[in-house]
Amino acid sequence: MRRRTVGLISIVLVLVIGFGALVTVPAVYAETRTVAAKQLVTAKRTLTPIDEANLQALKALYKRIGDTAKLIRDKVRAAKAAGTDLTGFTANLKTAQKYATHRAVSRGIMVSRRIMLTEAERAMLETMQASIRTLEQQLKTQRKAKAPKATLDALKALIKTAIAQRTAYLKTIHTAALTQYSSRLVTLRADADMKLTFLQALLKALP
Repeated sequence: MRRRTVGLISIVLVLVIGFGALVTVPAVYAETRTVAAKQLVTAKRTLTPIDEANLQALKALYKRIGDTAKLIRDKVRAAKAAGTDLTGFTANLKTAQKYATHRAVSRGIMVSRRIMLTEAERAMLETMQASIRTLEQQLKTQRKAKAPKATLDALKALIKTAIAQRTAYLKTIHTAALTQYSSRLVTLRADADMKLTFLQALLKALP
């Protein structure tokens, strides 16, 4: 039981660290950039009053998320000290950790020189990058096995195509960061609301 509880503590500590410190919301413009395997995307636009209001609301939501995460951490530590079995909360604590990671990406809209990603875009980029890594590992394995040149060349071509597709997708994100900026703020607010509600429920349910 103790070993399982220590593992749960580790999950929550990662969750709190993932939330990080809040930063000041830029007042005049948002300049955004994302890095995916050395590929950069930048965008700049003037914020409307509604954008400003949504940014401030998002900042407040993230502060509440961070505060709630700290309370969860304290509860788990107390449970460990009391010898309480928390294995029934393993799945929810893992979800909380996942939400912390997503928040680290989403909060980029408030940080100069980072881009805002929707959940769909984040998932797509992760899938693309995983595919590239898999192909690169296959190439490495085939080289060690002294595969024929034709086999190696075919893998190199696949890697080149995959990288080109990722680059093209990043360019579409660049365009969307300008043309869909306001609607993305609304999406992130709804997402943050959902995650805060989940964390508050988890905090209440923990012993």
